[in-house]
Amino acid sequence: EVPLSPLEFMRRARCLYADREAVVDDGRRASYAEFLTRCDRWSAALQQLGVARGDRVAYIAPNTMPQLESFYAVPQIGAVLVPINYRLAHEEFAYLIAHSGARVVCADPAYLDAVDAIRRQIPGGGHCVPLGGARGGWLDYEALLRGAPPEPSRPEIGERDLLTINYTSGTTSRPKGVMITHRNAWMNAVGTLVHVHMTPAERYLWTLPMFHANGWTFVWIVTAIGGTHVCLRRVEPARVFDAIRRERITMLCAAPTVLIALAHAPEEVRRDAPPGIRVLTAGAPPAAATIEAIEQDL
Repeated sequence: EVPLSPLEFMRRARCLYADREAVVDDGRRASYAEFLTRCDRWSAALQQLGVARGDRVAYIAPNTMPQLESFYAVPQIGAVLVPINYRLAHEEFAYLIAHSGARVVCADPAYLDAVDAIRRQIPGGGHCVPLGGARGGWLDYEALLRGAPPEPSRPEIGERDLLTINYTSGTTSRPKGVMITHRNAWMNAVGTLVHVHMTPAERYLWTLPMFHANGWTFVWIVTAIGGTHVCLRRVEPARVFDAIRRERITMLCAAPTVLIALAHAPEEVRRDAPPGIRVLTAGAPPAAATIEAIEQDL
């Protein structure tokens, strides 16, 4: 019996789609072979830092390649990923890191000051890793990758093992940590593919935050079908429409508020958007006028 885990999508993509383009991130491109090799090396690097089965690793980052790598590198060594909403305040970062028990905090360069401000509150004086660039007192992500073994030690993963802890917004008291197992993620990913037809030709634009319910599990779905992840650091109409045209996007996910922003972007921004792009939305019913406007553009 094979445990139901999105890690199976990683294995499958490596076998079937090694030469296909896996990730585009601000001009940087990687095939599935290159992308998954980086994931393996980061897994090994985490183990060298002392991360073991059941340990928590927190991430504070927008939609970038290192953030996407976390959804494979952390779980495959039996550790638990904690993707944090990067829009929160310093004190909220501190609470979520402490509550989850994260021993390692990986942060995009834009959030290093915020993490520095609450470093003393990281359990056990854990490690801090900037996901790009270098800073005194921090480890270096790319240097750790280069110096790590090509293969991590792979523990046996059970499908009911904890995969991620995703925090709610805290609108009714403190945020709650939602515990997602490997089986949870696999079932949601495959269930989505039952209803949404996708092929290896898919070029998926990351307009939905990866931290938000694991990007509605599209962090694994796109890999499962051998499509291309097109990362987008900032979701602004001009950037979205530029990426749609430049990267030949076929699909994106977005909450209604993002769709409203896209529908009401200036005409010169929306001009020449290619037709036929599929949009998946959830979270609240989008206004009928917004749907009509989006349909006219896409």
